Amino acid sequence: MYTTNLRRIDGSVIVAVSPPMLDQLHLRVGAKIGLSVDNGHLVLDPRPRSRLRYSLDELLAECDPSAEPVGEDRYWLDSGPAGSELL
Repeated sequence: MYTTNLRRIDGSVIVAVSPPMLDQLHLRVGAKIGLSVDNGHLVLDPRPRSRLRYSLDELLAECDPSAEPVGEDRYWLDSGPAGSELL
């Protein structure tokens, strides 16, 4: 196991990672990594989970326009205006 010290630079706390470890993980300075706490352990993930982005066309392609609205949607669609949102 590799150990390092937390360091303060310009008001931020950083973790120094050795060049061989960066090479092993195929990382370089400026790479984005995931940072989380798992059961009391600090976890640095070289492959952060990025938020998937969909276009409107992709989202609509997954919709069934003939599907019946579920209860909450039906309530919302049938209720009247609650403020000044009239078109």
